[in-house]
Amino acid sequence: MTSQTLPESPSPRPPAFRGRAFKALALTPEMPLADWFAGLDAALRRSPTLFDGRAVILDLAALQPEPEALRTILSDLRQRRIRILGLEGVDPGDDGLPPLLLNGRPTQNLDLPALPPAEPETTSLTIEGSVRSGQSIVHRTGDVTVMGSVSSGAEILAGGSIHIYGALRGRAIAGAARNPRARICCRKFEPELLGIDRLVRTAEDMGSHLRGRPAQIWLDGGAIRMASLD
Repeated sequence: MTSQTLPESPSPRPPAFRGRAFKALALTPEMPLADWFAGLDAALRRSPTLFDGRAVILDLAALQPEPEALRTILSDLRQRRIRILGLEGVDPGDDGLPPLLLNGRPTQNLDLPALPPAEPETTSLTIEGSVRSGQSIVHRTGDVTVMGSVSSGAEILAGGSIHIYGALRGRAIAGAARNPRARICCRKFEPELLGIDRLVRTAEDMGSHLRGRPAQIWLDGGAIRMASLD
């Protein structure tokens, strides 16, 4: 019998390994962590999609957290929908954590959009008793309620409406925070001056048909209107 030599199987070809370079955002937690996360939350309020579709690296060289603390940081980031591609500056020491990345090079900082100014907090002010002559009450962030009267020579200025359960004999300016929907209401109508938003009327321009009666004052069509509350 003649022996035959089988052809050798071709050696398997190694897979092709191709490099890829991606831009990544680097987060660098700092102590105290509560303040750092508060700053991160402020950035997310300015730009809620800041981390969407981005590779994020966690630089821990300055913090050097213990394994349990590192897990807590990663959990807090996941709750904010921030997924970490890898770690820098610390040995994960655990197969369940993101891998260690080396030789990263810094690039330019990412500029965030400006946070719009916060709206002033709206509050109400209640004056127990009366406002005497010469007193000036200024409350630009809400309504003012006077349980007594406003004497001649006294002044109330409110960002919202003004409610007076006694006589209005002094000056009352409502809507000082550019609020044309503000109103002035009083139990006894005897004012020296009225104002809503940027419009004012003096006693000489009001007539006498409401004098001594409950009244309300408001804006309508860019003019001050007055009517009885009886």
